[in-house]
Amino acid sequence: MGGSSKQPLYFLLVTVFLDALGIGILIPIVPELITELTGATVSRAAVVGGMLTAVFALVQFVMSPVLGSLSDVFGRRPVILISLVAFGVNYLIMGFASSLTWLFIAQILSGLFGATHGAAAAYVADITESDQRTGPYGMLGAAFGLGFMVGPVMSALVSGWGSRVPFYVAASLALVNVLWGLFALKESLPASERRAFQWSQSSPWGVVRDLRRYPTIITMLWATVLMQFGLQAVTVTWPYFTMYQFAWTAREVGFSLGLYGVVNIVAQGFLLRWLAKRFGDGIAALSGLALMIIGLLGFAFASHPIVAIMFIIPNAMAFMTQGPMRSLMAQRLPLNQQGALQGAIVSCNSAVSIVTPILMPWLFSVNTVGLSPENGFAGAPFLLGAGLATLSSLLVLKTVR
Repeated sequence: MGGSSKQPLYFLLVTVFLDALGIGILIPIVPELITELTGATVSRAAVVGGMLTAVFALVQFVMSPVLGSLSDVFGRRPVILISLVAFGVNYLIMGFASSLTWLFIAQILSGLFGATHGAAAAYVADITESDQRTGPYGMLGAAFGLGFMVGPVMSALVSGWGSRVPFYVAASLALVNVLWGLFALKESLPASERRAFQWSQSSPWGVVRDLRRYPTIITMLWATVLMQFGLQAVTVTWPYFTMYQFAWTAREVGFSLGLYGVVNIVAQGFLLRWLAKRFGDGIAALSGLALMIIGLLGFAFASHPIVAIMFIIPNAMAFMTQGPMRSLMAQRLPLNQQGALQGAIVSCNSAVSIVTPILMPWLFSVNTVGLSPENGFAGAPFLLGAGLATLSSLLVLKTVR
């Protein structure tokens, strides 16, 4: 990557970091805000919080291919900057919300313009050679992991000044980043490489139908869906699993997630670059999936907290799978299809994000309700995730071969 490309890449890394930071800032405070607005109990607030997450994921699932296609038509820069403005406005709406309705409006707005990660990945595809994308993709993943780890800590620090203050902080960071982007972010997609907008290529189904010309892309999208089930099995189940299985408090859960974040950053920011350069994207992706399977099986059958903590390391390293899988797909498409591809990937992730918060906790519940840890099977979601990750690895292996 040339020197002229470094400043936009730094901006994209900061953008992804701030996106994750904003999400992390909101996680600890949203339950309190819901309770404040509705007078509901914490249990009821959790249900509403899940609905907010599902609404965001559903809207993002539908809109990501549209925004990806728009970035193929008008360029990456305007889509990224408009999305950042929308995120800033979303945080302001939540900060000034006087009813639950406004929270849902804010989440819908956020889902409509939640294209920063996909558009950033398309930008990377524009400015790097096809065999050098895994490193920058891994850096984007590491930036997201770092922001997601720092956000809750920052929220704890500023929430003492009021339950709305974290929202204002998140909004300020997003909008200040827009000002930087106006100067730092140059357009990466030449006018000669752009294409006409077509609605048939701007829905999740339309994009997949259009990408059927590239059979390996469809195979890798299925692999991405199955991989995401494995990754998200942990994020939606871990607190309940550890509290049930090991009687952990929120304090122990928080520390374990901190370890998860640190390993994630090291794996994506450093190990992935070396692995992909030394062995190629295919081996890097398969290595990450193998680590995911090992970690999930370790969680599924862990009978002692030390064992579970040990398996955090391979499971958190599995997040490095996403970069090489993006790279494997991006290598097989022209520049004017990169936005559509990245939108399709985000839609796949969003589709899984709609299903897993319902499926995995339900599977946990039916295997633990009314049972002691000795008689229940709290690790059932992780076992299912390991099985789906195994199928994903077989599809990746087919593509690499």
